[in-house]
Amino acid sequence: MSQSDEQNTPPAPNAPSPPPDATMDTTEFGDILDILVSGSDLSADQADQARRRAQRSGVPLHQAVTDLGFASEEAVYRAVARFSSLEFVVLGLTKISDQAIAKIPAKVAFHYRCVPIAFDRATLRAAFSVPPPIRDRENLRLLLGLRVEPVISSPVDIRRCLKEKYGLGADTVLQIRQDRGLLKRAEEISYDDVSGQQLAEDEESASIIRLVNQILLEALELNTTDIHLEPFPQNSRLRYRIDGMLRDVPTPPGMRQLHESIVSRMKVMANLNIAEKRLPHDGRIRVRIGTEKFDLRVSILPTRFGETLCLRILNRSAIFVEMDQLGMNRLQLVLLNKLVQLPHGIVLVTGPTGSGKTTTLYAALAKVRNTNPERKIITVEDPVEYELEGTSQIQMRSSIGLTFASALRSILRHDPDIVLVGEIRDGETAEIAIRASLTGHLVLSTLHTNDSVGAVNRLIDMGIEPFLVAASLVASLAQRLVRRICPHCKGEDMDVSRRIRGEMAQSLGIPPEDVQAWIGSGCLECNQTGYRGRLAVLEIFLLDEDIQELVSRHATSGELREAAFHRGMRTLRDSGWEKVTDGLTTIEEITRITSNLQLSYHVEEEELLDPKGS
Repeated sequence: MSQSDEQNTPPAPNAPSPPPDATMDTTEFGDILDILVSGSDLSADQADQARRRAQRSGVPLHQAVTDLGFASEEAVYRAVARFSSLEFVVLGLTKISDQAIAKIPAKVAFHYRCVPIAFDRATLRAAFSVPPPIRDRENLRLLLGLRVEPVISSPVDIRRCLKEKYGLGADTVLQIRQDRGLLKRAEEISYDDVSGQQLAEDEESASIIRLVNQILLEALELNTTDIHLEPFPQNSRLRYRIDGMLRDVPTPPGMRQLHESIVSRMKVMANLNIAEKRLPHDGRIRVRIGTEKFDLRVSILPTRFGETLCLRILNRSAIFVEMDQLGMNRLQLVLLNKLVQLPHGIVLVTGPTGSGKTTTLYAALAKVRNTNPERKIITVEDPVEYELEGTSQIQMRSSIGLTFASALRSILRHDPDIVLVGEIRDGETAEIAIRASLTGHLVLSTLHTNDSVGAVNRLIDMGIEPFLVAASLVASLAQRLVRRICPHCKGEDMDVSRRIRGEMAQSLGIPPEDVQAWIGSGCLECNQTGYRGRLAVLEIFLLDEDIQELVSRHATSGELREAAFHRGMRTLRDSGWEKVTDGLTTIEEITRITSNLQLSYHVEEEELLDPKGS
């Protein structure tokens, strides 16, 4: 929509009516509970609880059911549609007309929380979460000059579609571009340790702050681990990494003109030099939202079209998961429990960045703390990702000389039983960790290698003698995270190829005809992706006396892997097939994380027919 179109759009009424959800009488949908009970989406007891909550809190009955979590949002709003004699629409599965989108300006769509779907003559079909009051329909008719035909969609679906069609922060960007007006700032977010270097205190700066806050709030709401903002000639590309996959976040027109201001705002918060645009920057922002605390690791790189920004989100007050919630099978749980009970040695967890290595180590430490409180635990990390009560945790500060190596030297004089080193990055840290394990300490750490067996030669490449690696390393774990199938749309996968079926049957020791796999078809609860959440897939490489002998002789990774297979080691791919048959993840996910292990000149017939993999 052009700027002239925006200026000609009739403004919203001076005293706009409250959003439909807020004005609903709690008795208006009194029969919704009966509809949900008759459809087996709600029990009679749950209906009584929802009715009491609605009366006590003054909220609509459908909202009370959703707040209590008694039924899925889709089921609740299908009941709303049925009671109102309106059609229920899943926007993610509906073709949205560009002509219809052009009929409603962004600020009107966001104000009335409606999504235009189709336009036919003088009638605009639009989705609402509840039937709009007569007053709202009249306001829209006057504003748009069109008759509005309402249908019902879930609030989550409407919010997602508004951001997809108009762009995240569209209302803020429009306000900045049109009148530079001062918008209400998000009070939920506060930042620690921001220096006196500030942006100009004018209305536009306040709106930039609000836009940055919107981006952060939306990312946190979606459980994002990384935010990417990349400049290109015509637009700025915003992407969130959710469940390990990057997803595009639509941005409105005008976002490209605000790119430099957004990057400058991030530099201010991270105490970086906003005038330097030729060199990479790294910094950290501490964010508080309500009672939750977050660390944002900031990375800024100069590119051809401007500075590109990446934020890694770490929840400082996150509650780590228990060992039995990591996704391990029973054998792996028993082995890891035995490893953390050892009096000395080194246990390494390997894998790429963001594969949950620290989460696994902290789950193991929590187990030790609860079962063996007499053991002293000290950690040194960059940054401290979890807060573990009863544990001495050290934040690494390389700028003042507090590195992993220097901290580890001091820790050994502090009489610990277990030491967690955030990462073994260099030969010096590896040497001190080896020395610590040989003097009666259990050392837990992470290492960047592709598999568990590769940790041995990675340490040797760092300059550690093979006999020292053999004497100190007791186990190496390789870990990957895979997406979990959404339980709301889970169904059996009937399209398993002959090769995969045979491989799974051989790995699991069952006949090919007994192989079962599952897949998510996509629903409102998982935003039509078929996945919701993640779980860990592991392989554990144990060093017994025979393998220690091979390590001392500097055996190749292939020889070590072959020896481990003879002793019963299960690979990442084998562990993944167990997760598939248990209905936790899909064949596609296991293939994605282990495909490099299966490269071959031999491909299946269907792959030759579709070489692009479309």
